[in-house]
Parts: sequence; C-alpha cells; structure tokens
Amino acid sequence: MDTKQLIFALDIGTRSVIGVVCAQRGDVFEVLCVESAEHTERAMIDGQIENIEQTARVARTVKKAIEDTIGTELKDVHVAAAGRILRTQRASCEMDVGDLPVNRRQMFTLESRAVQKAFEELMQGQEEGGISFCCAGYSVTQYTLDGYSFSTLLGHRGKKARVEIIATFLPDEVIESLYTTMAHTGLSVASVTLEPIAAMNAVIPQELRLLNIALVDIGAGTSDIAISNGGSVVAYTMSTVAGDEITEQTMRELLVDFQTAEQLKREAGLEETQQLTYQDILGNTYTIGKEAFLEKIQPAVDQLADSIAQKVLEANGGPPTATFLVGGGSRTPGLKPAVARTLGVEENKVAIGGINYIKRSVTADEKYLSVEYATPVGIAITAIRNSDQEEATVLLNDKRVRMLGSSTMRVLDVLLRGGYEYRCIMGHSGQSLVFELNGETKKLRGGIQTLARIEVNGAPAGISSPVQEGDKVLFVPAQDGEDAHATLREVVGDTPGFEIRLFGEARRVGTIVRVNGEEQSLEYEVRPQDKIEVKMVDTVGALLEAEQLMIAPEDLARNSSPCRVEDMLCEGDSITLARALSPPAPPAPKEASAEETGDAGSAEPEPAPVQAPQVGGVVRIELNGRHIALPPKADGQPYQFFDLLNFVTDIDLGKPEGKAVLKKNGSGVSFLETIREGDHVQIYWEK
Repeated sequence: MDTKQLIFALDIGTRSVIGVVCAQRGDVFEVLCVESAEHTERAMIDGQIENIEQTARVARTVKKAIEDTIGTELKDVHVAAAGRILRTQRASCEMDVGDLPVNRRQMFTLESRAVQKAFEELMQGQEEGGISFCCAGYSVTQYTLDGYSFSTLLGHRGKKARVEIIATFLPDEVIESLYTTMAHTGLSVASVTLEPIAAMNAVIPQELRLLNIALVDIGAGTSDIAISNGGSVVAYTMSTVAGDEITEQTMRELLVDFQTAEQLKREAGLEETQQLTYQDILGNTYTIGKEAFLEKIQPAVDQLADSIAQKVLEANGGPPTATFLVGGGSRTPGLKPAVARTLGVEENKVAIGGINYIKRSVTADEKYLSVEYATPVGIAITAIRNSDQEEATVLLNDKRVRMLGSSTMRVLDVLLRGGYEYRCIMGHSGQSLVFELNGETKKLRGGIQTLARIEVNGAPAGISSPVQEGDKVLFVPAQDGEDAHATLREVVGDTPGFEIRLFGEARRVGTIVRVNGEEQSLEYEVRPQDKIEVKMVDTVGALLEAEQLMIAPEDLARNSSPCRVEDMLCEGDSITLARALSPPAPPAPKEASAEETGDAGSAEPEPAPVQAPQVGGVVRIELNGRHIALPPKADGQPYQFFDLLNFVTDIDLGKPEGKAVLKKNGSGVSFLETIREGDHVQIYWEK
C-alpha cells in the first residue's frame, strides 16, 4: 500500500478519540479503516486538552489498532481543533497578479495575507499581555478579479485579485497542546483545521452552500457551529453546552456514575428501547420506563437546545433556512424538536445528519456513514482537498516545512510545524533559590535565558513576524537560564573560625554557620528553603548560650584561670570546670512520695542501665520543654534525677503549689534514676 496516498485523521473529542484512514480514488474518498477508544479519565474539558499524557495514551491506542489493521506505520496525522475560547475575524486582501493565469501560489499568498491581516486586526483589540491567538482555520467568502466575482481564481487572467475571508482563532495554548499531544503519540501534525470546517466539508457540499444552512456538530464538551450562505461559509461559533450536560443531569436524577449515565443516554436514543435497567452508586438496581427517563432529562435537553439556538441566531442574524445536527450528541432524544422550537421554525427544518451527501463522495462501511463520524471523516476530506498545495512551503533551517491553508503564516506557526516545542522557542529563566538567613527570607534569581535567534530571509524577526510562501527561516533555539545556586561561603562570606576545647572535646567557635540546626562547612551547597543561622561565638557568655549550658561562668575556668562572661575566646583555649558543682540534697519523701509521682516502685534504685551513662561529656536533655546542656560533673559521675532540681527555673520548688509531678520520658521516676543524653524531663506542680 502506498503510504503517500493515505490520509490519517484523528478526531480528539471530549469523550473519545476516533481515527480514520482514507485515500482518494478519483472523485471519491474511500474510508479504509476506522478505530476509536474512549478516555478513561476526563482528560478533555469543553473540547480542550487538559491532560496531555492521558490524551496521548488513548491516541496511541487508536494509532496502533489502525496500524495493525492496515499493516503500515503511520507518521503524519491531520487533526481538528475546538475549544472554549473561539474568535472569528473577517478580512480582505487585494494584490496585482499580472496578465498571466492565476496559479495556486498566488492564490495561497493572497489568502495568507488576508489571514495575516485578520490576525493583526484581532490582536489590536486584545489587552497587552492577554491571550495570544493562533488561526485554526479560515474560509473564503468571495473571490473577485478586476471587480468580477468568481468561485475560484485558479486559471483566470486579470490584473487585480481580491479575496474576502472569515478566519477563526483559538488561543496558542490550544493549538500547542494538539502538537505536543501528537508528538507524545509519535506523530507529526500534517495539518490542523477547525472541527466545524471539517464537519461542513463532510456534510454540506459546495453546491448546497448557496443556501442559508446551519451545521451544528454536538460533541460531549462543545457544540461547534458553521453557517453557510451565498456559496460560502459566512460564520463560525461554538457553545460549551453539549452532550455532557445530558449525562450530568442523568447522574443527578438517578444517582449513577458517569459511565452508567452515558450508557443510559445511549440506550434511550434507540427506538427499540422501552425499559432501562441500571444500578445506582449505592448498589440498588432499578428499572425505569423510557418515557419517564426522558422526562427527567428534558430540562437539560431544553438547556442544550436553547444554547445552540441562541448561538445560531446570533451568528446568522435570524433563523436559517435549514439546520443539520451531527456528532454523537445529535442523537439525544427530544433534541431535534427542542432546537426547532427555540429557533422558531418548523420541526422539518431541522434534521439529524445530511448523511445522504456524505454517501455521494465517500465510500465506507455503512456504520461509518453516520453522524458520529462526520467530523473525523470531514478532517480527512479537508486534508485531501488541501493536499495539492504542496508548493506552499517555507524553508526552516534549510528543511522544507509545508504550511497549511489554515495558517496565519507567522514564524511561530512555522516553528511548531517544524517540530519545535514552545519551550525551545521562548526558553525559561533558571529556577530561583529561596532560603532563610537569620530569619529573613532571601532570594537568588536564576539566570536569564538566552533568547532564540530568528531570521526571515536574513533579517532579524520575532515569533509573530509574518511569513510568506517560499521564505527562508533561520532558527537557533533559546537556551534556558541556569538555576540559581550558591555555597555558604558565597552567601555569608569567608567567616573566620577557630577551635577550642570544651570539657576536653573540640569545638569550633568564632563565626558559626548552622543550616537547619546543623553546623555546616562553607562549601555546603545551599538548598531551597534552607534555614541558615550565622552566629558569633567569640566570648565565654556566647559559648554558654550557643551550647545551651546551664552553668554560671564562675563555675568555669579558661586555661585554668577564672572566667567572666565577657572574656574573649582565642584559638586553642581550654574551658574546664573550675570547681565541683553542689547540687541540693534530695527533697524529703513527703514532698514527692512514690504515690504522688504515680510510680509505686520508684523508691527502689533502678536496674543497671542497658547503655552505659555518658561520663565526662556534656549531656543534652529537654527540661520542662526547654533544650539545655548539662556540663560534665567534676567527679565524672553521671547525672541523677535529683541533680536536675538545681536547673529548674520556671517553678519555685521551695513553695509547694500542689502535688509534685516528676517524670522522665513520660513515666514516673525515682530521684536516683540516671539521666542520659536526649531524655525528656518534667518537674512541675499539679494543682
């Protein structure tokens, strides 16, 4: 099979993804294969891709199923866009064409300039920094040559050609998400059109466009509308009210999940259905008559019909001669008469489909010639009809990029079609580094990105610069800025420090830098949200505070000499105990009896500890919620519980104010129990 003759189209809908492979056989479009898969999650909302990876996963499933059927790998895909924000703009363009017959290149240039003009006029009305739009498709409303109207200018001779168009625009993000999703699917986007344009090309042939016809493509998330008159498409619009509203009404009325509601809605649309059986979310099984079900969903049907009718009347300026409903939502029971009623026309002026006209130009299995497949088949038909515009190309870094009839012909469009992602075009500043320094939030900004280099025909250009057919575009991708980074040395400078010995253990003093409570070297790489504390420890008093030592300076000796709080520390100093500490004698049992402490056996000495007590070093504990450091005892013995009474400062132990509570690590304790590193001690009066 010649893959060059195959057209692969994907209709990426809110509820499902439908893939179609077509080929042209003379004047007939032959549908060779159709596959579809439903989203397992709500990856699309109102026709716009929200979850790129989930959407790509479903698209890959459809792609593989088609490839397995036709035995050919698919590389290019044609897609259609929709979305919550749709803008339309009319524009015209005139140019000299000489005396030779008008060729396709001249027609494309004329139309591209008109689309570019429409884009510029649209953006003039946008606020600075607002939404940036991209053309999703356009239709020619009129050609004239030297003042005479023609259905096409191709082959005609004249001097001055003119075109009038109506262009449709969607936010750049909508189009970009389509390209990104297809890239994740392993496909290159060959063309993008608008969903109502695709449906119009499938359902309403050119000769019927002389009539004032409204085509409404009702999906799950959006209802896309195109209106023809006088031989061309004259208006596009859309509504975010669509089939999901019916499903959600069913969920509320019958207390069922989304999938069950979808199934009930489909079954109710079948003529043979009389009874509907379902299970609600509580596990109860019910049967409801079809008529009763339709009554329950009628408010949502009326809401959908009203939304469609209002958009049609607004775009057309009144009721159209005929209205065609296509898409899966068109089969909603009761919708056709409701639309006719709200449009103010007879019911026979509203029809589901227009399938008779699809059958004239498309051959396929009968089940695929239905309203559900109007859009995917229309995407393929649109792509085939535009496939003869091969000469409309731009050179991007010496590689030919085919531009589409639906393009605004901006540099951005060329780059996206050339396979560059948006981040390569714009770049990003590096990540900032935010941390806390002595309680104050600091922020180091990341590096500025290196902007992309863009030239059109050798001249500097930007992403919004217009591009003509045959132009040469040079593009050097942007480089992201470097993430901010710093060492402690770069944040706090070269902080002087030196070493002393405290009770025989080495301690670094001077300027101390702690990160998240732990001392770090100046080569430490600062991390986001680090809490950095810089503290000067250059006196005996500062040392006691930094070490949280519960001891008076007069109880210490510096290099065997008496200490004072203001004494400056020097390299090599040795801080030791000057004299033995004198803890008070244990209180009498009546002040804190075993019964009062809640520990009946607390009078007995505790068994030998499993872990030997710390001897000679500082013991750090928590006393009544305060972290303190106990200096080593002069006799080298471990601390016992009664020793801690000397360090209690938040209550007066000499003035009883209730029952004495003595606890270690949450349990009752005896006065002779050993205190170890990390113990949590509580001593207080219980009133």
